[in-house]
Amino acid sequence: MSVKLKYQIPRIYEALLPSDLLQMEPRESKATCDHCIMTKPQNRGEIFYQPNLKCCTFQPFLPNYVVGAILSQEVLSAASALTSVRSKIAKREYSLPLGLVAPPNYQVALNQRKKNEFGQREDWLCPYYNKEQQNCGIWRQRGAVCTSFYCKSSYGIKGLRFWDELSNYLTYVEMALMEESLVILDFSPRQISDLLNYLNRQEATKTEMKSSKMPEKKARDLWNGYYDDQEAFFKKSFEIVVGLDKKSFRDLLGYTGKQLEDRLRKAFEKICP
Repeated sequence: MSVKLKYQIPRIYEALLPSDLLQMEPRESKATCDHCIMTKPQNRGEIFYQPNLKCCTFQPFLPNYVVGAILSQEVLSAASALTSVRSKIAKREYSLPLGLVAPPNYQVALNQRKKNEFGQREDWLCPYYNKEQQNCGIWRQRGAVCTSFYCKSSYGIKGLRFWDELSNYLTYVEMALMEESLVILDFSPRQISDLLNYLNRQEATKTEMKSSKMPEKKARDLWNGYYDDQEAFFKKSFEIVVGLDKKSFRDLLGYTGKQLEDRLRKAFEKICP
């Protein structure tokens, strides 16, 4: 399958990322989402995924502006996924100013998973997964990890390195844009630091392990006055990012962003010279 990156990443990036990155067109035929190679092990003893789960036994982090995009551009997402997003916000299920975060008890379990659990546990299935179609319900709005995950590549190790570099770059972009929107919406560096502690948790408190919902008092403190209208907050975050031009985006990413872009270009040149 050959698809330009501009059609694989959230549409919001089309006006921001360098044009040559958007035009990259790796040809991956070994592993595709519609025909998951990991549901049909090629070698004896090889780890495989359940056909109805595939590699989607993972709850991704959705940055605030991406959540806002999903809510503002409903037509791009499956109805079930949109319902799940709104449900998480309504139930305050670790809906935070930085975005929709997997509950700490889920993060800890995933980070401490055993060898054969991934791709097997239905209770870990992504909440945005379209069960009827057995594919991603937020495909054009999905995050960096899901966009860049390839279990196998038609280009071998060089291909996997390319996807790793794309993951590094898009993750940096996500963090930069998410934090920029928080700054503009009056969150202090200390408040942002406290919020970042809810990503990629290796351990959790006893209270966090017992519930997938954050206590209201704690959530209100983290929301900095926006707790009661979270959908509007996410849409504002989206509008902030939409309002950026390419120069502002480059300035925001700075030298580190330039380095990551160059590494991505070099990785692509090795698979598509």
